[in-house]
Amino acid sequence: MTETETEKFIKQLKQLGMTPEERTLARAEELGKQIGEVVASIIILFTIPTIIWAVLTFIFALNIVWVKVFGAYFLFNLFKNIIIKSFKK
Repeated sequence: MTETETEKFIKQLKQLGMTPEERTLARAEELGKQIGEVVASIIILFTIPTIIWAVLTFIFALNIVWVKVFGAYFLFNLFKNIIIKSFKK
């Protein structure tokens, strides 16, 4: 996430009017947001392969037709949506 020069300038102006404690709190809040984004990215990175593994396990391990059909439909929609999102970016 990049900030424009105007946003950086506004942030610097706001920090000039803050006390040292407020500056520390503002920096801690910004750091917390960045750490939260990293943690969420890691969770998402491991969640999607786990879901795919679970669906594939149910498709091949269970001998119930509706589970296989639902699993195949779920995987098809998952991959379709991933492809569509990659083209929209």
